[in-house]
This record gives sequence, C-alpha cells and structure tokens, in this order.
Amino acid sequence: MNAHHSLGEQLRSHRLAADLTLEGLAEKSGISARSLSDIERGVSQAPHRRTLEAIAAGLDLPPPQREALFRESRARRAVPAEGQRASAVAPHRVADFTGREREVAEISAMLTAARSTPPPAAVVVTGPPGIGKTTSALEALSRVRADEQQILFVDLGGFGPLPLTPLQVLRALLRQVPGIGDRVPSSLDEAVMLWLSVSTASPAAVLLDNAAHESQVRPVLTRECENKTLVTSRRSLAGLEAVRRVTLGPLSDEESVQLLAKLIPENQRAAGDLRELAQLSDHVPLAMRIAGNRIASQPALQTADFIARLRSSENRLRLLVAGDLAVEAAFALSYDDLEPRTAELFRAITVIDGPTFDARIAAATVDHDVLDVESRLDELTDLGLIEARGGNRFRMHDLVRLFAVTRRDAVDGPATSLERRARLRAWLLAALERAGAWYEPGRTPDAPGSSGTGFPDAETAAAWIRIEENHWWPAMREAAAVGEHGVVVDVADALHWFSELWMEWGHWLELFTLAAESAGALGDKRLEAMHLGYTVWAHLIETKDHVEALAAARLAVAAAEESGDHQQRGWAFFYLCWVLRTVDFEESIAAGRESMAQFQLARDDVGLAQIRVSISILLNLHGDHSLAVRELRRVLDHAKLTTDGTPTLAQMITRLSANQDLSSSYVALGRYAEAIDAASVAVEVAETFGTPTRVARALRYRATAYFVAGDVEAAKRDIDRAIDALDEGKVIEYFIAEREELEELRRTLPE
Repeated sequence: MNAHHSLGEQLRSHRLAADLTLEGLAEKSGISARSLSDIERGVSQAPHRRTLEAIAAGLDLPPPQREALFRESRARRAVPAEGQRASAVAPHRVADFTGREREVAEISAMLTAARSTPPPAAVVVTGPPGIGKTTSALEALSRVRADEQQILFVDLGGFGPLPLTPLQVLRALLRQVPGIGDRVPSSLDEAVMLWLSVSTASPAAVLLDNAAHESQVRPVLTRECENKTLVTSRRSLAGLEAVRRVTLGPLSDEESVQLLAKLIPENQRAAGDLRELAQLSDHVPLAMRIAGNRIASQPALQTADFIARLRSSENRLRLLVAGDLAVEAAFALSYDDLEPRTAELFRAITVIDGPTFDARIAAATVDHDVLDVESRLDELTDLGLIEARGGNRFRMHDLVRLFAVTRRDAVDGPATSLERRARLRAWLLAALERAGAWYEPGRTPDAPGSSGTGFPDAETAAAWIRIEENHWWPAMREAAAVGEHGVVVDVADALHWFSELWMEWGHWLELFTLAAESAGALGDKRLEAMHLGYTVWAHLIETKDHVEALAAARLAVAAAEESGDHQQRGWAFFYLCWVLRTVDFEESIAAGRESMAQFQLARDDVGLAQIRVSISILLNLHGDHSLAVRELRRVLDHAKLTTDGTPTLAQMITRLSANQDLSSSYVALGRYAEAIDAASVAVEVAETFGTPTRVARALRYRATAYFVAGDVEAAKRDIDRAIDALDEGKVIEYFIAEREELEELRRTLPE
C-alpha cells in the first residue's frame, strides 16, 4: 500500500481486504466500531499508538503494513492543529437536563460569589468519563450569566492526540469576542494582555472544556476581572491556584430513573425497568443517555428486552453505543493517555474481588513497590478511571471494570491474569495468617510473613481481617479449589481463636470445612481432627444443627485417635462433650473426663481450662450447682495464677465462659449478689472483645441475675442493651433466635 494514502484510507483498505465489517474489526481489536469509523472518516487523524497496535493485531497485518499505519499517524501528529478545532462551537444546553440540583446550585453559588469573598478565578468541575461534566457546567453557567451574555466556549482537546496550547486557547477565546475576529495576537504575552483588557471591559461567561493540564488554562484565569469561568477536566488540576472545585459522581437512584423516564416513552417500559437499566448503566449519565436513546429510537423495542441483552457483561460496552456517543470510547480516551506501567496496573487490578481496595492489595497484583503503586492509583483517580473512597481505599465502577477487562484480555491474555490472581491470592493469605497469628497461641505475630506483610499489634490485625474479608475470603476459597491445601489448613488454624471474636461473620463453617477437606487431602489425621473440631464449633454457633455437629465430633474423635496426638484427642473429646451436653449426660461426662486426661498428657493448660468449664456446665445442667461452683472457682483461680497481667485471648474466653456459668450456678443456689458480681465480670470481659454477640450474651446472664434478685429495672436495662448489641452486630441467624428470646424475656418482666 502507498504510504501517501491517508490513515483512514489505509485502514479501510486493510479492513475490506480482511473481509471485516466495522463491528467485526471492533470485536477482534477491542476498539469500538465508532472509534474505527472516526479514523476511517478522518475525524480522528492521529490516534494513540496503543490504539493502532490493537487495530493492527486485529487485522493481523504484516510488519511493513503496520509500520505504514504508524508512520502516517506520526506524520499527522507533527502537523500543527490550530485552525478550526481550536474554536469549537459551544454545545447546546441539554433540554432534558435531569438531577444534579445540588451540584449545579453549588457551582452557581461559587460563580456568583460576592466581591468581598473574593470570588474564585474559576470553578473546576471534575469527574470520570461520561459523568456529565460538560452538561452540568453548561447548565450552571447558563443559569448565572447575564441576559444576552455570550458563553465563550473552547474545547481544549484534553484527551485527544494534540491538546491545545495556552496560546491556542487564548486565540480561540479572543476570536469569539465581538470586534476582534481574526485580529488576534500571535504571541502568548500579547494574547494574555488583550484577554485581560477585554475581560476587564466586558466580563464574560467562559467554559473551558476538557482540560488536559493546568498550563492550558492558567493564562486565561485572572481575578482582576469579573469573568464567570468554568473549567471541566477528568483530572483534578491540583496545581491551579485560587480556584474552587466540584467533583461529580454517578447520579442517585431517583435522578437516574427521572433521566431515563424523560428518554424512554412510557409504552416501551414497565415498572421496575428503569431502575434496573440505571443499575446496569452504573448510574453514569452518558451510559443511560445512550441506552435511553437506543430504546427510544426503536419503537418496537421494549426496555426489558434491551436489559436482557445488557445483563451479559461481554455485550454491555458494545451495546452502549448510539450514533456518535459511546461509553467505551469515552473510557478509551483516558486509558490511551496512560503511561505503560500505569496502564498495566489499571488492567491488573481487575483481578481484585472486593468492592474497594487499598494500595497494598493493588501492589500485590503487579508485584510493584507500594509507594510507586500509590502514585499510579492517584493518576488513575485523577483521570476518573477509579474512585477514591477515603482512607486510602479505591473503587473501580462496573462499566470501567468491563472496559479494563477487555483491555486486559486483549493486551495481557489469560495466562498473565492467572499469574496476577495467584500472586494476589498468595499475598492475601500470607497477610491473613500474620493477622490471625496475633490471636493464635504458638505463633510469632510480630515477625513478617513470607510476603513481607506484618501487623504492629492485635488491634490493627483484627481491623484488617474484618475490612479485607471481601478479598481474603474469595482467595481462601480459590486456594482450596486449586489444591493449595497446606496454605488452607495453616491459615484456617491461624484464625481459630480469632473466630471467637467474630462469631457474627457467618462463614466459619464453610472455612473450617474447607480446611478439614484440605487436611484430608494431605493425609494428615492430626490436622483433620483439628479442623473437624472447629467445624463442630461452627455448626453449634452458625447453624445450631446438633445432628451435623455430633457427626463432625465423632469424625474428629476417630481422626484424633488415628493420629495418636494427645492434644488433638483432648480437643476432639472436648467437642464431643459439648455436643452431647443436652443429649446424653453420661456419655458427655465420659467424653469430658477423657478430654481432661488427654490434655493432662499433652500438658495443654488452655485445653484443661476449657474442658473444666464445659464439665461445670454439665454439672449445672444435672443440678450439681455447688460442685459446679467449686470447679469454676478452681478454673478462675488457675487463670489468675497463669496470667501475667496481659491475658491471652484463650484465657479471656475462659474467664468469660466461667463467670457466665458461675452466675447461673449462684442463681440456682439463691446467691443473687454473687450471681450479679460474676455476670458483671463477664460483661466487662465481653466488652473488651468488642464483639456484639458476646456482650449481648453476658448481659443476658446479668439480666437474669438482676431479675431473680428483684431489680427489675436493672434487668430491663441489660436486656435492652443486649438487643441493641445484637442489632448493631447485624447478627447471623443463630443470634436472631437469641434476640427473639431476649425480647420474649423482656415481655415477661413486670412493668
């Protein structure tokens, strides 16, 4: 092909030779059909190299023909582009403008600030692609400009191949000033002086749209005159001085429905359609306008039919194209402007599962330095490709994620994505083990893990476990699915005691079941017994299924017996004793005695304390309250002797459960003051855990003690506090039943 042919002519010739439609080439290259059409028609004469590379790959062009495309594009970039593009006509004010009342009012108030304020040099409106920056800015400016005052508009071409220079911006503005026309200065200094002169004489309403950087607009901004100046940009333009800023986000649910209702005729939609369409459009105005226009332009098309097609994620970006509007093209303008390592990060973070993430998690996907990743996340935020959520956390909206996935699949391929996901999984689970180590005896929590991750204290570790659950839990499931059994059992064991602090989570049964299965796959009976025991606890806490719990306990005993490990035999019989409490007293007490014997052989003081409390509960249930008190006092005395002022979590749980059962024993013996004292200690310990369910349960013990002691008002206060604690904890089903029991107890108390 002749290199003198235009880029558009070359592309069209190659496409036809490959027997491809625009849509066919769009599918192969990952570049929207609209963008391809713009190149062929000469609208886009100098696309980014990354765009051309994707097109060339889609056409499977040999090297000489690829280079011809790149050479023509470079030639077009070298041509100065001042003329017509530097003096664009202002877009029309949208007749069906919807929502944004708060933001438009805020912009308007800033533009009309009193002279004594003083007024800002400009108001900068920022936000991600397609969010409606230009329409919102134009709406605000139209509301506050003086009668008959012209809006001077310049499209700065911020995300095109050749953004306007500061001189081009000033010349484009001055051409729109009556009486100047083409008599504009050719030097920047002269243009600045003339702009200041005409602005002082006749203040203007100015909209500088789509700014790429501060230097484009800085010569226009002056506080010596009373211009009403608005600047829109995907970037924050943080370097501008004396400006005010407004950031736009997605529309609210109601605003989205209102916009779609204006676009789509009533006979083409049913109840609920608009809300679902808004959700599938991510509440992005551009996406909703495209969807609404496409539906309205086809009278036979029902909104529900279009929604059904949109639900398929691979079709969503392709369908959100109408005429010269395309969501994918809007995102591509920002993406094509990224530095290669930032573009790599943008594609890599698509393997993250959780709704929000921090820089450390993002860094794990690319194995880069966290400080470097932080700066690149700031760049992505500045361009609106991700959203800053506060607390160094970020979010990628659904439509942007779909776009990023298409670029990831086209550029990186599935093998790279699997590698990134495996790297992230390894980092998350290593961090999870280090966090759980702060609560699990026998681990060294202050030592960094294999990934270099560590936590300075238990509180920070606990906060990380809770905050990042949306990340590490899918990683844990995935590790089990791909056969990383050693990791699964190790991490689950590290979380064993922490589970006592977060009983409300609701997934402990699944986690410990995965671990038990992994232990079985490893052929390690000691580990299998350990995790089967944890599933007994989870059955009783989460599902209250005694049948399944008993089956798991017997399997744990069998595995422990086969392992020959005294400690695991002690725990397996402990769980069996617990399950059998209300079923078979004799077998339960026998299991308890066997557990105690095994713990003594293993010299496991933690296990001994737990089984003694469990046996005391059995004695209470059997009516031996005085014997139960003696056993519980022994447990508490031993805990005091072994506590050095900083009790372990296991010791704290022992103190909690022992004092709760001690309170019950005293109630049964009629020793009400002692019952209240014991329950008060339990409440104090539970409150140190910060666990709503444990606080609620301890309060219930004390409420019972208060009631039998005759202090009904104190009992009511504790019950109300317990119900509030359960509500605050958003508890799982088991504790919902407990809440209902508390409410029933509250109703039985006399008024």
